[in-house]
Amino acid sequence: MERSVQIFGWSTIVVSVILMFSQLLNLAITDSVNQLSQLVGAYPGFKSGVMGPMMDMFEYNRIWSIYSIVYFIVTLVGGILFVRFKEVGRKILEVACWVGILNAFIDTAISYSFWKQMEAAVTATVGGMGMSLDQLNPLGLGAIIVGFFIWVIPSSGIIIYLRRPSLRALMRGSVENTPAEISK
Repeated sequence: MERSVQIFGWSTIVVSVILMFSQLLNLAITDSVNQLSQLVGAYPGFKSGVMGPMMDMFEYNRIWSIYSIVYFIVTLVGGILFVRFKEVGRKILEVACWVGILNAFIDTAISYSFWKQMEAAVTATVGGMGMSLDQLNPLGLGAIIVGFFIWVIPSSGIIIYLRRPSLRALMRGSVENTPAEISK
């Protein structure tokens, strides 16, 4: 059991740090696009087509990145406490997984809404030119569905792991055995 705690805890720490840095990079890129949107905003006719929904999507992406940084700071703290065999670390990680499942539903609904808006805007823009985006259409929906399951499946599995009675006993320190004896 002690080994699984170390593997899971350190994996959580490493993944949290990597995802925080990726979200910081994403935020930097989104800020560059935000500056572009201000330039585009100077041309009202250009903003009314595809650019309006696209800029809304970039704004959502910026908000999601800020939220994700906070979320992964919390999971980082939970992972550090978990590696130290603290019950509060296990609880933080379990709550983070439940929030992750909630994130999946919220992000999927918002992403689907943006996908439909972008689809309508692009069709209105290029439809007059005789172009069709029928082959790209399923890719966006597929990415949204895959994103949903990337949140739900690991979060559900981790909740099951974190709720194991032997792990709870180990984290609470309520057992009289050492962590090495519990794993036998």
